[in-house]
Amino acid sequence: MYKGFLSLLQKWTLKVTILFTLLFPTIISAHPHAWVDTNTYIEADQTHITALHMTWTFDAETSTYMLQGEDISPDNIEQTLQRLAQSVVGNMYNEHYFTYLYNDNEPVRYKEARHPQLIQDGNKLVLSFELPLSIPIAFKDKKFKLYIYDETYFVDMSWLDKTNIQLSEPLTEACSGELIAPKASDELRAYTLSLASDVAPDNAIGQLFSQKYQLHCQ
Repeated sequence: MYKGFLSLLQKWTLKVTILFTLLFPTIISAHPHAWVDTNTYIEADQTHITALHMTWTFDAETSTYMLQGEDISPDNIEQTLQRLAQSVVGNMYNEHYFTYLYNDNEPVRYKEARHPQLIQDGNKLVLSFELPLSIPIAFKDKKFKLYIYDETYFVDMSWLDKTNIQLSEPLTEACSGELIAPKASDELRAYTLSLASDVAPDNAIGQLFSQKYQLHCQ
């Protein structure tokens, strides 16, 4: 069983892995097992960045298997979704919430995530939570980098475009942002295609396929 985002979904991991192994045995290693559309709101007061607000939308297939075996009757669906939200976000603690913010080149730490919530949007599940910074960071004359990824590349986590990253008003007035696509080489893509499904994952590969959001503040 691989490490990474899906492994933190506990029993859901096994369901998704079995599903993809049965349906797509020849390409399971070539592509992620799940897809997450990410949205990030960067919060700040007049001088300091204080928190990141996350909204992650899971693909329909993953959403379906996350709910298998759960009580989703009308009377209990809200309690079930809230319990799952708390479990998923709690399990991400040791993985830094798959969210990597750098102040120049210094990694930024977070407090424990707050306000986890899981809702249904059609046939997809949407997870939201807040990541308070351990210490608010002054943004004047600073450069920041933000990545969101699963290290193993088993989950594709991405912003669809720059509009999926929003800034609070003080940052909008003082900063400019740029979303940079990953530049994975043909050799790296060929490497991912060559991996067998029973081979232990490369826990560094996800970063190489990750987008980067750069924030420059004056």
